[in-house]
Amino acid sequence: MATTVLHGCDLVDGTGAEPRHGVDIVVREGTIREIVPTRPAETYGTVDEILEAAGELAIPGLINNHTHGTAYGPLFPSGHEALPPEQVRANLDRHLLEGTTTVLCVDGFVTAEALARTNDDHPLTVKLASCNTPACLEAATIADGGGLTDETRAFTARQAVEAGAVALGEIGAGHTLGGGGASYMYIPAEVARRTTVTITPRQADALKVAVLGRHISASSFDKDAVEEALEAAGLAGKLSVAEIREIVSGIVLPAFDIALQGLTEAAEYARRADVPVLVHNAAASMTQVAAIAKTEVPLIAGHSNHTSFELREALEHAEQLKELGATVDVSTLDTFGAQRLTSGPDLLYAMFESGLADTISTDYAGGHHDPILLAIDHAAKAGVVRLPAAIAMATAHVADAIPGVAPGRGRVLPGAVADLVLTDPAELARVRTVIIGGEIVVRDGARA
Repeated sequence: MATTVLHGCDLVDGTGAEPRHGVDIVVREGTIREIVPTRPAETYGTVDEILEAAGELAIPGLINNHTHGTAYGPLFPSGHEALPPEQVRANLDRHLLEGTTTVLCVDGFVTAEALARTNDDHPLTVKLASCNTPACLEAATIADGGGLTDETRAFTARQAVEAGAVALGEIGAGHTLGGGGASYMYIPAEVARRTTVTITPRQADALKVAVLGRHISASSFDKDAVEEALEAAGLAGKLSVAEIREIVSGIVLPAFDIALQGLTEAAEYARRADVPVLVHNAAASMTQVAAIAKTEVPLIAGHSNHTSFELREALEHAEQLKELGATVDVSTLDTFGAQRLTSGPDLLYAMFESGLADTISTDYAGGHHDPILLAIDHAAKAGVVRLPAAIAMATAHVADAIPGVAPGRGRVLPGAVADLVLTDPAELARVRTVIIGGEIVVRDGARA
C-alpha cells in the first residue's frame, strides 16, 4: 500500500476556505487519506516517501478548462492542420510544469481514435470537447479546414459524447469569429504573402478593427483608422486601403455568420446530450452568447475578458450571464508575458474585483499563454482577489462546472483523488512538485 506524506506544508484546499498552516497531507494508493496538524515525521513509521514541505504551499492540481494544442487532431475549431506529436507533448509538459494536472482540450474536431488515445503517453489527464456539428464544420471548412479528414467530417457530436467527450466546445473561435486567431494567424500570413512584410498580431488586430470594428461588421469600416493602422504596421505604400479591406474582409467575413449560427446549434446539441457547452465569448459573439444563456443548457462563457471587449461592456455582459446562470470564465491569455495580443491586466483584474469570474483558464494566445498561477499571484498581490477564492476558480469550480472533466478532483479533502501541487507561496508560479493520482510526476520543477 503506497503511502506518501506531504510534511509541514501550508494548504489552500480549493474550497475557498482560508489557508491552513503547518499540516501534513497523507496520500495512500492515489487518494488523500488524512489532513492533520503536522507532527514529527518519525511518527508515521514505514511510508514510501515523506516530502519535506515546510514553507511551501499545497493546492489542488489545477484544472484548465480551455486549452489548445493538447490533443492529437486538427488544431483549433477552424480545423487547422494538426501539430506534430512532439509539440503536443511539449505543450502538455508546459501545462504540467505550471501546476496543471487536468486539461480540457477544446480544439473540437475530435474522432473516436483521438478520444481513445488522450492519456496514453503523458501523466497529465487530458479530456476533450467536441465541436463536431454541421455549422461548426462548415465554418471551419470556409475559414481553414486544412487538418480536417473524412473521419473528422463524418464524426458527430453525439458520437463524440458517447465516446467520452465531456463538453461541446470551443464553439466559435477567434479563427472563425474574427478574434485573436485571425489576428495572429491568417491576417499576418496573407499580408506577408502579398508584401513580404511581417506584421505583429497587435498590428493585424488594429487593421481588423479599423476595417470591421470590434463587433465584426462591414458597416464599421473606418477609412481614417485603416490609414493609421497601415502606417503603424509599416504597410503604407505597400497595401492600399482597398487592398487591406479586401484582405481582412475576405479572411473574417465568409465564415462569420455561419460560426455565429453554430453557437445556437451546438447549445441545442449539448442540451440533448446533457453536457456543458463552452463558447467563444467576445464582443462579436456576445449577443448570441447571452441568448444561449437564457436556455437550459449549462453554459461556460469562455475568456469573458476577451481583448475585443471594452471594460464596462465586459462587466455588464458578464453580470448578465451570471444572472442567467452561466459560468463566466476568464483566461490568462498573454496578459503578463508576451502581450502580443493583450494590452495588460486591467480587464482581468476588473473581472476578479467585481466578483464576476467563476473559472480561470489559459486559452492559447498564439502559443504564448501565461501560467494560471502567475495570473493568480499577480491578481492576489494587486488585492483584486483573495488567494483561496482564486485557487477555487482554477480547481473546484471547474470540476463543478464540467462534471466529466475531473471527477473526484479539484479539492484537497479526505477521499479525493490525490492531484496535488507544492509551490512557493511568495511566487506561486514557481512550482516545485506535482502529484497526479498519488504519483509524483514533477520534482524540483522538472519532470520526474
